[in-house]
Amino acid sequence: MRTQKLSVSHIKRMFMCLFILGCAPLLLAKEHVCEKTITISAANDWPPYSYKENDVFKGLDIDIIELLLKDINVCWNYVAYPSSSRAFSEFKKDHVDLIFAASYTSNRRGFAEFSVSYRAEVMQLFSHISQQPLQINAEGTLPLALNNAIVAINRGSVYGPEFSHFQAQCTDCVIEMSASIDRFELIKHKRVNFAVEDLLSGAYIIKNNAQLSQSVRTTQIMIHKNPVHYMLRPGMFSEKKLREFNLAIINNKSRIETLTNQYKAQLTSNKQYLKN
Repeated sequence: MRTQKLSVSHIKRMFMCLFILGCAPLLLAKEHVCEKTITISAANDWPPYSYKENDVFKGLDIDIIELLLKDINVCWNYVAYPSSSRAFSEFKKDHVDLIFAASYTSNRRGFAEFSVSYRAEVMQLFSHISQQPLQINAEGTLPLALNNAIVAINRGSVYGPEFSHFQAQCTDCVIEMSASIDRFELIKHKRVNFAVEDLLSGAYIIKNNAQLSQSVRTTQIMIHKNPVHYMLRPGMFSEKKLREFNLAIINNKSRIETLTNQYKAQLTSNKQYLKN
């Protein structure tokens, strides 16, 4: 009888162990179930920040947002539009939940929520390689050479109050184009004098295009430097979730800086300007 009782006891223990082992993966999986899935506006051709390779989105901003969303248990889908202005239009229609690398403006705040800043954006002036080097004014103002110049910029980007003043004073001096490569092609063929481009994006294009590397260069003129944020669809996150998201940005600051420095290190050309 004692042997039988021990056997029953052992059987009970075995069932208990099997039950625990069987439930453990379920409990672990539950911890990783996404609380919600959001739609992110990404770019097919904006290296090194966002680009598509073999049907997979890659880049610095992709790495950063995926790091942060995993941290707060949120899943995502990507959607790509032909321009930033189109992305903003779809955002206003509630077809997009999040846009990365967004500059804060009072106008945008009227239809969007903003996260805390997660990195800095440096807008640099690029010129033809034959262009005489521009001197930085002691006052930090834009060079006088811009007064009679034609400058290509991205439609929808923010370039700061000084450049906005320049644009207002000479509307014919500024050409808006959506694609970075098109702006640099205009420089290459000397159809414009300058282009304003994100520093890393411009350095990436020059490094990876043999023809442009022989005709386009970075100048020492920084047009604007400002913090960029995530633009969030109002109501997408609860107040609690928004606090978690902002806290994830703050807590991952060093990891974001490490990722950014890794991308900078890959862009060996124009090193002297990559310290901004």
